[in-house]
Amino acid sequence: MNSRGLRARARAITVRQRNRPAGMRGMIKDPLLLMAAALLLILGSDARASVTVDGRVLDAITNEALVNANMVRGDGNGVVTDRSGRFEIGVASEHDSITVSHIGYRSITVAVSTGPMVIRLQPRTLAVPAVRVTGGLVEEDLADVPASVTVMQAEEIASAEASHFQDLVPSVPNLNWAGSTSRPRYFQVRGIGERSHYAEEGPPNFSVGFVMDDVDLSGIGMAAMLADVDQIEVFKGPQSWSFGPNAMAGLINVHSADPGQAQQTVSMTTGNDALLRYSGSVNLPVSDEIAARFSFQDARANGFRDNVFLNRDDTNRRRENLVRAKVRYQKASGMTWVGTLFRADADNSFDAWAPDNNEDLTTYSDNPGKDRQLTSAASLRGVLPIQKSGVNVVSITSYSDTELEHSFDGDWGNDGFWLADPYNFDPEVEGWSYEFNDHTLRDRKAFTQELRLHRSRAATGKDDFVLGTYLRRMEESDERSGWLFGGNADALNSTFEVTDLALYGQYGLELTSKLSAVVNARLDRQSTSYDGITNPGAIAVNFDVDDMLLGGRFALQYNLSTNRSVYAAVSRGYKAGGVNQHPLLAAGSRPFDPEYILNMEAGFRSSGAKTSTALTLFHSLRTEQQVDLSSQQDPNDPNSFFLFIANAENGRNSGLELEQTYRPLEGMRLFGALGYLITHVDAYTFESEDETLTRGDRAAAHAPEYTARIGGEYRDRSGWFGRLELSAVDEFYFSDSHDQKSEAYQLLNGRLGFDLNGGWTITAWGRNILDERYAVRGFFFDNDPRAEVEDTRYITYGDPRQFGVTLSAGFQRD
Repeated sequence: MNSRGLRARARAITVRQRNRPAGMRGMIKDPLLLMAAALLLILGSDARASVTVDGRVLDAITNEALVNANMVRGDGNGVVTDRSGRFEIGVASEHDSITVSHIGYRSITVAVSTGPMVIRLQPRTLAVPAVRVTGGLVEEDLADVPASVTVMQAEEIASAEASHFQDLVPSVPNLNWAGSTSRPRYFQVRGIGERSHYAEEGPPNFSVGFVMDDVDLSGIGMAAMLADVDQIEVFKGPQSWSFGPNAMAGLINVHSADPGQAQQTVSMTTGNDALLRYSGSVNLPVSDEIAARFSFQDARANGFRDNVFLNRDDTNRRRENLVRAKVRYQKASGMTWVGTLFRADADNSFDAWAPDNNEDLTTYSDNPGKDRQLTSAASLRGVLPIQKSGVNVVSITSYSDTELEHSFDGDWGNDGFWLADPYNFDPEVEGWSYEFNDHTLRDRKAFTQELRLHRSRAATGKDDFVLGTYLRRMEESDERSGWLFGGNADALNSTFEVTDLALYGQYGLELTSKLSAVVNARLDRQSTSYDGITNPGAIAVNFDVDDMLLGGRFALQYNLSTNRSVYAAVSRGYKAGGVNQHPLLAAGSRPFDPEYILNMEAGFRSSGAKTSTALTLFHSLRTEQQVDLSSQQDPNDPNSFFLFIANAENGRNSGLELEQTYRPLEGMRLFGALGYLITHVDAYTFESEDETLTRGDRAAAHAPEYTARIGGEYRDRSGWFGRLELSAVDEFYFSDSHDQKSEAYQLLNGRLGFDLNGGWTITAWGRNILDERYAVRGFFFDNDPRAEVEDTRYITYGDPRQFGVTLSAGFQRD
């Protein structure tokens, strides 16, 4: 019972004493007792308080307790609720009433009852914390973004026990990824995106962009460790009008916590597969204008593979760490600079394939590979207000240097494995060993500079506008050895130099009090220069391409009511052309053309304290569609792939994205998401092994017809909490060049934990609890020394079941 409740009970006792018979009252002779009784009367006790009632006051929408709600009797006296929303108050009789009020809620008068009362107050307006989207040309509320965007904030990331972006992919409708690397690098949004980027597959152009703290990491998303990440935004559909050629299908934007704007954290995790992970963050205020924040994550695990030939369980290991420093300088005038430095080191091994496709996750490689990425990067974002004009100058500068190493055992076996039944391949009899290795060293350096002028309607009362310019210079160098270009080379040294210069603009206007429009346009000139030399023969290839690319968007948004709106948008996205690197191609066949996409979508968005809904319907038309093709040139060599990019005719993508949350009870949240996708690639032909092949006229590769998830979480006032989530992915084609498919699968994840004293939390969690075997990448070729064996489907699996325990804390610095 709180102090006010004790006081009310004391007043009731005093009232009962005062109403006793005169003889009883006459026993009070001591003047001190009389003064005490008088004091209690002055504090508000009177003859009305003869019955004591108690109960709780809750929010009628969320069922959450209301603290400091006012409980007032008819005489004007009353109490307030405690931290649990509880109250206790004395009234004149069981037929009396209480007026209940709270800031932001409608006041009500209720009749009292003898049992515990539950009083629910309706909000005057549904106060919903605004979700800010930071990845666009302007920072704006999610409710004002006329596009399909999935936003995952720090609380959701922590609740999902996610340590790498790979863990969150099933949470996003119509998002998929391709394996064959130790962590996802290549993503597909609405069925569009790359599945690999080997040294001979062309320039570093990507359909799905990946940006972390203003640094472009497209195609190298292994760096996406989630230590101290504040928010992730996944934009679906073409975003070229905002982000340029690397965002024809969508963009993933990762933003870490800024100095002073998030609590400090420390965490330790252990689990099976020899998992051990540490992370932490700390704010360091320097002065009234300068603040700093430092964070780190270090994780290691064995990688879920047992190599029986080497008798090791770490040939597919993960050794990953991330260190980040951020500094914010902010003046009272509004000028702000935020600088970020980070170093991401994924020193991973790679041994994920087996010739027998066994579900025991056993491998036989005698020369396991590596999959290492070391990225050092810096960015600087500044906002400089032009006084009395409502215009801000925004400058965004970034630089990154990434070293990549990717190698693998191309035959996935060893001499003893191939000598056994059913292969019976004896190197001494055959005169050669069935052994193939592949190794690539890659270095990418990138610099970007962006300048914007932004006028905000909120500051000036005039229409919004953004004018900007963008410059990017990238150099990517490869050194690769193996069986390349269908056996025409065994070594490649190559360099791509890419320069992108763009002008863009955005104009937003209010047509009526409820209807607004936004228009975007962007013009890119991308120049790509290629220099490569292949051996044997020292065949040199030098080739340049220039593309002028134009994209844009027109969108309308109509506000149905507070926190409810509909929108419709038409946009044009693009992806630059490039250079096929095969040394024997004719000059006319070497370049491939840009691809364009015309996207039409309409959406509905509603948010409230109890429920939220986001629904998008879309239809896209692709022209000059780029397709990645591969063909095995030598049936006796599994590495003899001829990889190239061609322009198919056209394609189309249609579907929907639905995201829903619901809070039926206090502390409970139910959530679900659905992505439905229909894709089609028109028929096209290409030459392979002296024959003409026809492909297409079917769905796109890595484009599952549905992606879905459903789950719930609950947090009790006692400190217990739990979460259970089921995600599902439909079957999909592995490649554009063959018709092999994956199988549909479902993954069940869960967690159970307790909040300890002092801000500490202990959590037991499980991922893929049902231990599902599911394919993340597949090939179709001949990896068998027997001449009579046909091409076979080979697949690599995602992570099996994993359990762990996490001890973490979040605290504020005084």
